[in-house]
Amino acid sequence: MKTLPLLDRFNWHDFERVVILSPHLDDAALSCGGLLHALQERVSTLVVSISCGSLRVVNADGSSKISTRRGHVSSRSRRREDIAAMHSVDTDFVHLSFADGVYRRSPLTGRLIYRNTRERWVLPRIEDLAHVEELYLVLRRLCLDLGRILLISPMGIGHHVDHQIAAQVAVRMAATNAGAELLFYEDFPYVADPHIGRGDQDDPLQALTRLHLAAAQRLVMLVDVDAKMALLRHYASQVPALFGNDEGMRARLAGHLHGTVPCEYYWQAQTLPATYTSKEKSHVE
Repeated sequence: MKTLPLLDRFNWHDFERVVILSPHLDDAALSCGGLLHALQERVSTLVVSISCGSLRVVNADGSSKISTRRGHVSSRSRRREDIAAMHSVDTDFVHLSFADGVYRRSPLTGRLIYRNTRERWVLPRIEDLAHVEELYLVLRRLCLDLGRILLISPMGIGHHVDHQIAAQVAVRMAATNAGAELLFYEDFPYVADPHIGRGDQDDPLQALTRLHLAAAQRLVMLVDVDAKMALLRHYASQVPALFGNDEGMRARLAGHLHGTVPCEYYWQAQTLPATYTSKEKSHVE
């Protein structure tokens, strides 16, 4: 499969807006930072960050407090980081108030659906269906009257449950909204390091197969590493966990290549043929 330049693939003036789904408050910048820079002069762009809410627990006496789990930064701090990042690339943004997967509870039992951080890397559970349906309805309403849009979604590489749910909802939105064209981004840094996420080797074609889709076209966006690093530095609370330090960030970004040039990859997809076999997966260059 030949890889084409993303910026040449579309007539950007045909779109009312590009909408990028970001499961958490740094995913759009991590995976699409190069594209966000490039689109500033081409088309209006909206980043929709999904899991931005603070989970407030109500006690028996009526008092309440914001719940946190070990190793997680407060949503308020992360929203501030994202606001600064989006302003730096002149991008519109929306912060939805859904809870991160590790905070969501069963509407039937009240218990955590994903009981520890390791359980983030699983298929969405049946207890989470109410969240999936609500997310679909909110995103559909948000995008309903925007005109023709390019909807850019994570693929779910790395198996993070919130990324998988965002991808499933995006597929459904594109199928029910004639004005939406769907494009997938590779989830970074999961695509660049198999040890991040569930810890096993995952790739774009496997992620598409889980969505019952097959690759139609791979597109490439060349990246200015310094510019993308400047964007990602706004997420100061996340850089140590993701990259260790500035040098680690540069190495990871500079090591994700198209030929010899740092890049981001995007994918167009089609319905998975009934005769699809693992042999066909090896045809991507």
